[in-house]
Amino acid sequence: MWRNAFLLSLIFCFLINTGCKETPEKTSPDRLHAIGNIDLYTFSSDDRYLLSSAQPFPLSADTSLEDALTSLGNYLSESYFAIENTDSGSKILFEVVEIYEIPKVPNNLRVAVINMIDRGRHGMNYFFQGSTGGQTTFCILGATFMQPQLATPLLDGLIILYNGEALPELDHINLSGILTPRLFKYVANRAIFSTRMEAI
Repeated sequence: MWRNAFLLSLIFCFLINTGCKETPEKTSPDRLHAIGNIDLYTFSSDDRYLLSSAQPFPLSADTSLEDALTSLGNYLSESYFAIENTDSGSKILFEVVEIYEIPKVPNNLRVAVINMIDRGRHGMNYFFQGSTGGQTTFCILGATFMQPQLATPLLDGLIILYNGEALPELDHINLSGILTPRLFKYVANRAIFSTRMEAI
């Protein structure tokens, strides 16, 4: 009950800030549009620039938005959030809870709620500690799920839950509320550009 009230209040604030007065709708399976022919990327962490090694993440053009987010979350679980010497029960996973579509001209806004499932609470110990570690995790999550380098990002807003609850207040980053693509656009584009330059 609390979680639903929290999510609705975040969406309401998002609507007020974007000037849209219509009620958001949960995207139904028949309205989950295929992502189309777009270039998705995954990123590695970088101590200096936060993100590096932008690698193409090919998905079929007819992949639904929910399936694309699930695939990106699975990739994060197996790469950046992989922790050695832990059993599979304490692995960090990502679950797409809901996708809201908010009517707006010319394109509807899409806001996803993604739950970071961390039964062992390893994320708080390994990924959200310190200013560099926290900022890198912030950028990895935002850039991977929203793909801000695209002319029309994969998502217009992202809400990250931690074990089904709002993330606790952290010293170095703010993952509460609705994250927007512009927060991550510069670091994602820089990582993609740098990776292309290194390949020449």
